[in-house]
Amino acid sequence: MDLNELKIFLEVYRTGTISSAAEKLNTVQSNVTARLKKLEDELNVSLFYRKSRGVEITSDGKRLLPYAKKIMSAAAEINTEFKLKPMWKGEVRIGLTDTTFAECLPTAMAAYKKKYPQVELTIKTDASSALVDDIIGYRLDGAFTGSVGGNENIESVHICKIPAVLGGTKKEIESPSAMIVFKKGCSYRDVAEKWALSSGKQNVKIIELSTLDGILGCVNAGLGITCLPEKIMRRYNVPFREMEEDFSLVETNYIYRRDIKPSAAADAFAALLRKNFLTETG
Repeated sequence: MDLNELKIFLEVYRTGTISSAAEKLNTVQSNVTARLKKLEDELNVSLFYRKSRGVEITSDGKRLLPYAKKIMSAAAEINTEFKLKPMWKGEVRIGLTDTTFAECLPTAMAAYKKKYPQVELTIKTDASSALVDDIIGYRLDGAFTGSVGGNENIESVHICKIPAVLGGTKKEIESPSAMIVFKKGCSYRDVAEKWALSSGKQNVKIIELSTLDGILGCVNAGLGITCLPEKIMRRYNVPFREMEEDFSLVETNYIYRRDIKPSAAADAFAALLRKNFLTETG
């Protein structure tokens, strides 16, 4: 049994003839007859008496009538809820790296909640690799991350490339005593480690911290260097220098599982961030 069969059943009941029902449904009479026959076979009943001038509903047809009406009414409500108002309700689970969070999230969340007040927006911040794992594990609807490689389970949409710089005092940048970074899996940590390797500084001590404020506080105190977006360095008044071209741009992507269509509410948040807060560079 499917909705089309019930729809045909109700239309035949309303119009009283196979031909009128076919005309209303924009189909041929043979299709209406075949669908009715299929429904009758599935229920093992006769739904209409066939007469020379139309049809008359049977007692079993009358038994089916209220159920068919309820089912079609529920289907119409579902259609309205999910198609006509796709962005108004529901939960959206979005992942962001700490650097993306610091750069744009508070303003973006305020703008999103103003436009879609009935959407429950849940944000998780973590390293890119951890967010990828959350997408694969169905724990997030979408995430803004660095490069994700060629993971066959993930659809990746390029958003922008953000300038990365080295932050720290001139003395520390020339001869760093430590690299102060997020945990492994952070795209900016990866850039910092590649830079250190290419510069012959691969043996520099790593200090791993979990908060942006902690990292930048230590850098400002002269305890080491870090690698982060230029905008963040400027916002926190951290001295910095530009990096060599091979390391200067860090990719940002919006990712989601290939087998799950992102909700309209999730797409709306991603579009808002992309349009208003993350800009292409390079």
